[in-house]
Amino acid sequence: MRAYLPPQLERGERAWGLGVNLYAVRSARNWGMGDFTDLRTLVEAAVRLGADLVGINPLHALHWIDLEAASPYAPNSRFFLNPFYIDVEAVPEFADPAVRRLVENPTFQGALQAARTSPSVRYPLVRTCKRRALEALNAAFQRGTSVERQHAYERFLTRESSRLQWFARHEALSESFAREEGRARGWLSWPEEFRNPESGAVERFALEAHRRVSFFLYLQFVADEQLAAAAHAARDLSIGLYRDLAVGVDLNSADVWSEQRRYVFDYTVGAPPDPIGPLGQNWNLAPLDPGSLEREGGAIFAALLRSNMAHAGALRIDHVMSMQRLFWIPRGGRPTDGAYVAYPFETMRSVAAAESVRARCTIVGEDLGTVPDGFRECMEADGILSYRPLLFERDWDGSFCSPERYPSNALATATTHDLPTLLGWALGRDIDVRLRAGLMEKDAAQAAAAARRIDASHLLEALRAAGELDAESVTRLQDALDERRSDAGAYASLVAAAYCFLARSPARIVQVQFDDVSGELDQVNVPGTLTEYPNWRRRSGLAVDALTQDERLTGLAARLNQIVRGGRGA
Repeated sequence: MRAYLPPQLERGERAWGLGVNLYAVRSARNWGMGDFTDLRTLVEAAVRLGADLVGINPLHALHWIDLEAASPYAPNSRFFLNPFYIDVEAVPEFADPAVRRLVENPTFQGALQAARTSPSVRYPLVRTCKRRALEALNAAFQRGTSVERQHAYERFLTRESSRLQWFARHEALSESFAREEGRARGWLSWPEEFRNPESGAVERFALEAHRRVSFFLYLQFVADEQLAAAAHAARDLSIGLYRDLAVGVDLNSADVWSEQRRYVFDYTVGAPPDPIGPLGQNWNLAPLDPGSLEREGGAIFAALLRSNMAHAGALRIDHVMSMQRLFWIPRGGRPTDGAYVAYPFETMRSVAAAESVRARCTIVGEDLGTVPDGFRECMEADGILSYRPLLFERDWDGSFCSPERYPSNALATATTHDLPTLLGWALGRDIDVRLRAGLMEKDAAQAAAAARRIDASHLLEALRAAGELDAESVTRLQDALDERRSDAGAYASLVAAAYCFLARSPARIVQVQFDDVSGELDQVNVPGTLTEYPNWRRRSGLAVDALTQDERLTGLAARLNQIVRGGRGA
């Protein structure tokens, strides 16, 4: 069985879409980070622009008790949604007078204004505001709601598996123990009787704290409801929402607590040393037990796919090589101490294809880094699209591959969440960051900067050779890069040319990164940093409310429609 592809892609037609970090989205009405209403606005704009999909970062639940938790790729649960994406004011219970009094209070409004105007996502402030409002919404729901809404809630609970109950219990327990200890700590530090989710102590707690458990159930109900509304708006996109599944979860997560027999505790997941990370990477994620996957026919993998394919027309599987092997690092060790561990590849392939067909959801496999021999050929045979960033598609001499050399079974884009933006790369901003963060020595940074200037010239030459830039534009852009001008407007032609270059490739899908179009210079995440760089906090400079008025985006959309589909759309 092959994974699902929409009929138009099966026929050889092509598609394009927008890729956005939802948390970074700026709007006049959100509470300091993007939310599900912003996602719906993005979808509606994409429809008007003639796009086929809107890609977003993982929406996984993060640790409720950790106000600073930011990385969508280090979640508390991959099965459930991050409730901080809820648009509080779009919830029906917001009409309750008590909720309105809370939010309209001048002090509360002052906090919201501070969150909205901040250049970065102030997670503690945003979450404190949203927590208070969500508590009030739940109280209003519990006091009484319409029969129709109550039935919708009950249908949601019936539709979900027992995992939802385990998740809600975990959240309530985490909150309770954090309150007792005065700090956020994971389940591995709890008293022994609470570490087993099926213990009598957990059952007694669930009964005694049933109102708190119900609160976390309510949050998932509302989050699913709002994501479904955004997906409904995406019905006019030929593919729809393009979601993202992270490669793993935190060891102290709800997922691991709930299903301990399916995870390995003595190792964490990461990557060996490579040109991007010379020291290797330790993502501190708990690996799934390959033996359990084999014995159970990949049941947990199937469940993860079903959860993340909900309300989606496509799903990106982060580090898709994990279907065949994962790099395990002994807990507390370094990446250089790690080794690859094999996974039941044939089982995983079969599960991925079956779930894709069942959900009518296209799969894109993020296959960067060290790819096992024959892996990409297997993915192509299975109908899973390869993830091809422009910055990686290079020849042996450093030159960029021409568009026709891209595979058709692919999604082509310029860069990724772990790499600099296109302009940041061209200017070498990532090298500056790594030097300041202590990840590079001064001599190495100087050598990397010199090499980057050559690479940027290679890119300009590739765009000129493909007919996307003329000689005058190349000269102007080269001068701006040589001067290291930080005016993003000086590079608008470079961004447009790069995506039109990709659109001329055979790749089935071209994804335009919103950060590139809006002229962002700084990347959202620098692998290998924690406090040295404000990862996952940079907000977009372009408000979502103004998308279809932004000439950079509307102009690029018109060109992409012409190249990819011969003119349909804006």
